[in-house]
Amino acid sequence: MAGQVKSASQQRTLLFGGIIAVAVVIGIVAIVISTTDARGGAKFDYDTIPQTFTEDGAPVLGDPAAPITIVEFADFQCPHCQTYTSTIAQVIENHVLTGEAKFEFRMFPSVDRQGFNFALIECSVEQGANFWVAHDIMFNMTSRGWNQTSSQEFANQVNVSYGELLNCASDAEQWVVDATLGQQAGVSGTPGMRVRYNDGPLQAIPGAERGGPSYTVIRAAIEQANGL
Repeated sequence: MAGQVKSASQQRTLLFGGIIAVAVVIGIVAIVISTTDARGGAKFDYDTIPQTFTEDGAPVLGDPAAPITIVEFADFQCPHCQTYTSTIAQVIENHVLTGEAKFEFRMFPSVDRQGFNFALIECSVEQGANFWVAHDIMFNMTSRGWNQTSSQEFANQVNVSYGELLNCASDAEQWVVDATLGQQAGVSGTPGMRVRYNDGPLQAIPGAERGGPSYTVIRAAIEQANGL
């Protein structure tokens, strides 16, 4: 009888533990869905964040009066750029949303030499898509693997005409402008990070290591620019 009681107790413990484990997994999945899929792959509610473009066409996120701009040169097909989006998200959440910094994105071909993904982004914006939403969706899709149906899926997710997207793609040139600027600034790989102070020329981020500086290094530059 004692053995049976012990066995039943063990079974209840295992069952209870299993329920907790399942609940944790469901909770994690729910969090992921709520921060990505619920907004079509977008990481933030971009409608609440100031958005501008530079004179040569690059998108900028954040308060125009911020004293420092963090500039990323990236390729959507670059695996390191895909993982580096978590660092960029930290910068946006902790410093762009607070008005301490702006974030400028530049397209730089390190893997996508023909610029096809870049062209899709540019053309989607010309059709009315929000650049930053399209940016997040593109990174989400390329990190899962790009295939022959991905272009159509991208058009569907950003809610633009697939046919018009393809017709426009051959004329897209922003990525060429960005790549030329990056080369002039000494960018040779992605992600390539630079900084602007008060909308000045591109400079290296103090203390930045090659291949994408850590969040800590970027934060230090932002704090210095803000006198913190």
